[in-house]
Amino acid sequence: MARLILQTAEGTQAIDLRPVNSLGRHPNNSIQLLDKIVSKEHCIIELRGDHYVLRDLGSLNGTFINNERVRGEQGLKHGDEIALGSTRGRFDDPQAAQVAQPPPWPQPAAPGPVPAQGVGAGQPQQGYPYASQGQGAGRPAGAQSPPGYPPSPPHVSAPAPPSPQQPGPGAPGYGPGGTGPLPGSPTNTPSRLHPGHIYGTRIDVQEQARQIGTQIAAVDKGFLAFERLSGDQAQLRADYERLRLSHELSREIAAERDTTRLLEKILASIFKFIRADRGVIFLRDEGGELLPRAMQRRDGTTTPISVSSTILDHVVAERAAVLTHDAAMDFAASKGKSMILNRISSAIVVPLVAPLQHNNEVLGVLWLDSEMLAQFQPKDLELVTSIAYQASMFIEVNILGKKIENEIVSRERLRRLLSPNVAEQVINGQLEVKQGGQRVNECTVFNSDIRGFTNMSENASPEELVEMLNEYFEEMVDTIFKYEGTLDKFMGDGIMALWGAPVQHPDDALRSIQCALEMGEVLGKFNRRRLEQSRSALAIGIGVHTGPLVAGYIGSSKALSYTVIGDVANTSARLCSVALPGQIVISENTYAKLGARFETQELPPAKVKGKERPLRVFNVIRERPMAQVPGNVYVSEPTAAG
Repeated sequence: MARLILQTAEGTQAIDLRPVNSLGRHPNNSIQLLDKIVSKEHCIIELRGDHYVLRDLGSLNGTFINNERVRGEQGLKHGDEIALGSTRGRFDDPQAAQVAQPPPWPQPAAPGPVPAQGVGAGQPQQGYPYASQGQGAGRPAGAQSPPGYPPSPPHVSAPAPPSPQQPGPGAPGYGPGGTGPLPGSPTNTPSRLHPGHIYGTRIDVQEQARQIGTQIAAVDKGFLAFERLSGDQAQLRADYERLRLSHELSREIAAERDTTRLLEKILASIFKFIRADRGVIFLRDEGGELLPRAMQRRDGTTTPISVSSTILDHVVAERAAVLTHDAAMDFAASKGKSMILNRISSAIVVPLVAPLQHNNEVLGVLWLDSEMLAQFQPKDLELVTSIAYQASMFIEVNILGKKIENEIVSRERLRRLLSPNVAEQVINGQLEVKQGGQRVNECTVFNSDIRGFTNMSENASPEELVEMLNEYFEEMVDTIFKYEGTLDKFMGDGIMALWGAPVQHPDDALRSIQCALEMGEVLGKFNRRRLEQSRSALAIGIGVHTGPLVAGYIGSSKALSYTVIGDVANTSARLCSVALPGQIVISENTYAKLGARFETQELPPAKVKGKERPLRVFNVIRERPMAQVPGNVYVSEPTAAG
């Protein structure tokens, strides 16, 4: 079978020729040459009878056979040297030549003029090849670049012809090197994409899928087995390079805890070994939208970077890395215009997939691009994918660290707000505390403050007052939490607490009064300690009211606090203001919830601010003792006759 042997930067690649073979830079060609000087549709090699003919398609820089420019078309014979732009090849027809080895490669002459615009004039060529048959396909083991032959930068892509009996590696719908069916083939089953290293790289060359460029679906790649270390020097070097870069990245970013600085360091590290002009790292927000979080330009400017939503959407949806050597052409069927307007020629776009606790979801996307055609090669994609996997772990660890820090802050905040057991229920998700206000049909609001605190503050230093308040609040809050109340806030020397929000109990009103009575006992012990220290005793008044209100996290986006709003809260504060030292003044609503459990005294109706009519109020004196009836004692109900 006749072959076209191409010399690339990676060595010799042999491509079996079909009856008709189109060559050029456009991805629709059967042999794609990603060479800056090659035309989109450069030439055709076709079989006529028993020999092949090369036909130039009016290419700008021409096609050369044995250093002679082809005018129209020319027959090919075994050993003919072919030059297209900076790409070198040789026509090989062993059956016609009847020789075992091809003749040695001569030093080729420079073919034709080189355009000064758009081809990197005066700069070293940096195009890179890949072959659809898989790594090293069609190349003899240990093949080396011929002596004296300069490596050239074309990108080569040609699908191998399918077997008429059975499709196999290289056939349409199959991955390179026999890696299995490609996505979209009739026999394809969806493959799980792993964010690890690439081995047996799949390159989708099906014509209907070529508009996305080169899509890399990664399967797990380990390092070279120990017994193969001495036999595969190229792979050994590649593994060493991955280890070296992984070590450098770990050393530079492992200790970084700020997400923005972490992303900036990742980009800076990548720019050290990838010849990208621009780089952006996108992270998804809570709504799933990709937001740019870090960017870098090689020229050091801060000009905004425009990227293609077409490529981003594809990478996220397919969870696959993309390498495109000519974005405008690869995406011509979709949104290639945006690539041209944004001067995107080559791009590597890799998903950042969370490997730890986010079920391998896409955290974001790493974008690298260049204005140069064929700036990146498959080994660059392999390295970037490897680094992206490692970067994803650092990013996820950073996100998890922030989450843990926020949970610690939330836990401490809830523990200051709620009793410890209720706080744990909220933290564990057993109870839900929603942001924003919600109506609570029944809540008991407790208010207390220290009587004579203003006069006390005039006769004591600020330090003494703060010390006294802290000791007093410590005792009172412990009592509130004992009865599973919610601490709303401190107001100077006052305390506001809730029963019924955010956690409801059937006896919330009862709990609030039991707490108020025990506070009196705790305050008595507190005062005895103060008197022993020759300090003045404290006296408090308490007001309690029950009714409907609105409760929730209220405030600005930067400072939210859980509280309640409504007439019930205001009335409770008013009752506290009319309470005498040592009194627990409750409203008629709260009184109705207590039954005969407490000994109370009805007070004169209280005229409070905001109410047209005086309120019926009661003072709670003590809790009635509860008689315990033994279980073996029978209590008969009185009869009407008795």
